[in-house]
Parts: sequence; C-alpha cells; structure tokens
Amino acid sequence: MASVREPAVAGSFYEDSAQRLTASLQECFRHHLGPGALPQVAADGPRLISALVSPHAGYMFSGPAAAHGFAALAADGLPQTAVILGPSHRIAGRRAALSLVPRWRTPLGEAEVDVALGKELAAACSLIAADEEAHRHEHSLEVQVPFLQFVCGRRMPKICPICVCSHPMHGGEEVAADARQIGEALAKVLSGRPAVVIASTDFSHHIPHALAQRQDRLALDAILALDPDRLLRTVVKHNISMCGPVPVAIALSCCLAMGSHHAELLRYYTSGDVISDRSAVVGYASVVVKRR
Repeated sequence: MASVREPAVAGSFYEDSAQRLTASLQECFRHHLGPGALPQVAADGPRLISALVSPHAGYMFSGPAAAHGFAALAADGLPQTAVILGPSHRIAGRRAALSLVPRWRTPLGEAEVDVALGKELAAACSLIAADEEAHRHEHSLEVQVPFLQFVCGRRMPKICPICVCSHPMHGGEEVAADARQIGEALAKVLSGRPAVVIASTDFSHHIPHALAQRQDRLALDAILALDPDRLLRTVVKHNISMCGPVPVAIALSCCLAMGSHHAELLRYYTSGDVISDRSAVVGYASVVVKRR
C-alpha cells in the first residue's frame, strides 16, 4: 500500500498550486454567497458542532457554500479528528470503504490519516472495510481537505476518509438500516473524542432552478429534522438527484446516537446563482449539527 494518497482532482475541482489554491479559498470565504470574511479560529470555542453537511463541486460553484460550514467550525473550536463521509461516484459494492493510507496530499501539504481510528471503526462495524480503490479517483472527500488545511493550519486534525455507496438505493429499508448501523458504530467509537463528521453531498443535479429549490427543500427539511430515514425515503419518493443521501444519513444517525442535537442551515443556493444559466442547475448547501 502506498504511503501517500495523491490528489485526484487538483487542477480541475480546485487549483493545483498552493498559492492559487490559497487565493481561491480566500475568495470562497469572501464571496457574496459565502460568509463574507475569512474564518477566525476560536482557541477556546465551545466545540458544539458534531457534524457538517458540505458540498463537493468545483470551488467556483460550491466553495462559498462550503466556506460557511468551515467558518462555523473555526468559530466553534477545532476538532482533533475529522471523519469525512463522501459518496462514491465511480465504485459500487461495499457500503463504507475506508482509506488507511497514512497521508493524503493536496497542494497545501499532507493531511495525516487517523489509521488507528479507521481500524477501530472497521473492527466495530462489519459494513466498514479498507478499500483504497474506492478513493483513488473520488473527489467528494478530497475537496473537503484543502478547506480543513486552510482553516486549521498547524492545528490540522487527522482525517478518517470513508467512501459510501449512495446510489442506486435499491432496498430502501436495508440502506436505512445500514446507514443507522454505520452511524451508531461511528458514535460509539468517537465517544469522548474531539471529532467532527463531515458528510459530503451536492443536492439536485441538472434540473431547472425553481424545481431544484423545491426538491432540495424537501431533503433539507428532513436533514434539519434530524431524520435520516425520512431523508432517504424523501430522496427515493421524489426522485431527488442528491448524490450523497447515505453519507448524510450516516452522519445524522451518528449525531442521534450521541444524544440531543439540533441542525441549522447556513447557506443554500444553486449553480444558477453563481452563473446566469438557470436552466439546468446543481444545488449546494451547508448545514451544521450541534449538541444542545
């Protein structure tokens, strides 16, 4: 096994040099659809955030939405571990494919993987298994890492990347049960650790702007209600082309197993709000889930 996972989408989803990538990330935070200012890290923050829902398109489209979540994470106080859940866009099969490569590289440097935590998760849940091939070309987890590096700097948390089969969702009850099992195992292993779970997803894909807003509101309502089963049912019933419902359902299940939480929508928009074409858009949202 290689000791470093090389970036797969540097130069396409985000800039491939440290200087340009840093400038791009700064623009995401300062953008009129973003938080409007660079993030401020609170050394003694309350650490109430258990999970983020974060988009994963090219930074010019989804970056300002993602910036809201990472700005909130900075203000809350930085975790020591970030479990990143993302949908597989290329490989089906295992429901949760774990990366145990010791380091993930981006133009901003190398992020250390929490190999010990990954092995503990695999031992705790039979649905989680190491599978580097699922991560080789996958972008949904990778694009979260430069945001963490930019915000956290020298206090960069270790990461635990987990790639999840999200579509097709045949056998809805089985998918929901699997998401619940993985989420509860994650909650058990993370108990007492200063960690955050980042669920990576975009929302509706390639439909008119107004329809995307209606469809995405249905999915977001289920997320804000902290109801993973409702989210999965809603996505299937209304044929919502959200690419990461299962990673989000796992994150919600984890939070529910940890105790009382509430969710807050920080930002939602579509690609039609970024460019003038609203005929076929993609939806992006940033959500935080906090302990009460």
